[in-house]
Amino acid sequence: MTDLPTIAIVMVTYKRTREALITVKSVCENLVYPREKRGWIISDDGSPAEHMDAIFHELMDVQQEVLWTHHSEKWFPGTYNCGRGWNWALSTAHQYSDIILWLEDDWQLTRPFDITPFVQLLLERKDIGLVRLGHLAVGNNVEIVGYGGIHYLKYLRTSHYAYSGNPLLRHIRFMNTYGMFAEERNPGEIELDYDARFAAQEGPDIWRPADIPGWGVFGHIGTEKTFK
Repeated sequence: MTDLPTIAIVMVTYKRTREALITVKSVCENLVYPREKRGWIISDDGSPAEHMDAIFHELMDVQQEVLWTHHSEKWFPGTYNCGRGWNWALSTAHQYSDIILWLEDDWQLTRPFDITPFVQLLLERKDIGLVRLGHLAVGNNVEIVGYGGIHYLKYLRTSHYAYSGNPLLRHIRFMNTYGMFAEERNPGEIELDYDARFAAQEGPDIWRPADIPGWGVFGHIGTEKTFK
């Protein structure tokens, strides 16, 4: 375990305090990865101070996790702002680690889940850039592949929604190849843009463990959109 890399856990958030606290608590309690090998980055889109205070209390005082850095500002009020915040989180996290566990603030890790094999996959396979941990969409075009005794679904570039904002592990090679998040767009449009870039060029692949449930190991607990 001592030779595992340190990973960054990024949570992007805005106003959904109840959901964000559930996300933080569930990941801290159920993520199987050494605590001394992980640190958190919180990217907030300008929520009231009480929102961030509640997250800090749960993360550091209750769960005793390490917070590396955070921001909570709306840089350009009146426009879509999440892309700028997400890009800050992405570039900042990669200053700490090549590997990021990326979370939005409304995903609950429902059971103990060991990500060690998937971190090792990203370290050892230079042709893979991202490991999906969320939902499996009906109609995805995939190929069954294997590595390290584990079956995976490899997303083909003919597949719609190969990239998704569901919980995922990503290596810096994914950003280096496909770029940063689009700005001046809402979250759904950002995902579609990233998905289109993946489909349009060769580069690191997207894999998903074949033995996790179709709905993933993270439960989606958010129902309210946080953008207009």
